[in-house]
Amino acid sequence: MAIGTGKAGLLGAGLVPGGTETFNASGTFVVPVGVSTVSTTGTGGAGNAGNAGNPGSCGHGGGGSPGGRIVNPNFAPGTPLNYGGGGGFPTGPGLSGNPGNAGSAGASSSVFCLTFPGGAAGNGGAGGNVGANGNQGSGGGFVYVGCGDYNGPATGGNPGGGFGMSGGNNAGGGGGGGAGTSNAGQAPSQGTDRSGQDGGNPGGGRGGDGALWPSTNATNGASATVLRAAGGGGGGTVLTPNSQNASGGGGGGRGAVGNPGSSGNPGSASNPTSYNCQSVSPGASYPVTVASGGQVNISWNPQ
Repeated sequence: MAIGTGKAGLLGAGLVPGGTETFNASGTFVVPVGVSTVSTTGTGGAGNAGNAGNPGSCGHGGGGSPGGRIVNPNFAPGTPLNYGGGGGFPTGPGLSGNPGNAGSAGASSSVFCLTFPGGAAGNGGAGGNVGANGNQGSGGGFVYVGCGDYNGPATGGNPGGGFGMSGGNNAGGGGGGGAGTSNAGQAPSQGTDRSGQDGGNPGGGRGGDGALWPSTNATNGASATVLRAAGGGGGGTVLTPNSQNASGGGGGGRGAVGNPGSSGNPGSASNPTSYNCQSVSPGASYPVTVASGGQVNISWNPQ
């Protein structure tokens, strides 16, 4: 120690040296004897993430199309049998998903009745878009009496609708099966077939049967039974002795699943907050509350 240098000069401004104490969890701060003023810096916990948005609802399947028909313009003999109508589909809500809720702000830390705020909350995710609707199959078409056949085959709706079958001789073509939510409507090799084709599973409507001369009218395609599935095509008509026939209608395509909602945004970390020159009682005990992930630092200058 140099001559003329007292103990107070060696320690700084007073008898108690400067110091610091850091709390990463809640505890108790005991003020060193001789310390009457402190400064604090601290953070709260990070903000909580926002919730994901809800998915959009599913699109509905397409309807089946009517079977082919023969039109009598009153200048040719013969009356064609009735053709079948296309099957329908269940309609869905057709709504986009709701956005997710925002998260909550991070918990605060505290000491000496001072608060160190937590981080900001994350925003909720956006809602998903509604699924696309399936397309309707193409119709079996029409032809005038005495002007040949309209014999397709009629294409099915996209995706998954079965095509309408061709008619032949004394029968109209069968309707294509509607798409199910998993499997396509039945579509055997192209050819002449009066029988309606089965719908896809689950829920696709069966195609209607083609007309059979002289007295059996074509039947309608069956409607789909579950959302996203599609209706079957109607059966085609026939006219004899003109030997005219028409194809069945195509089955509808399935609707798409709604898009999922997006994830919520993460919460942000807490920014440090500082307070200077807080008066404390030497030797006293003060509770320190530290949020999860937060911190409180207490420091003092030589006194």
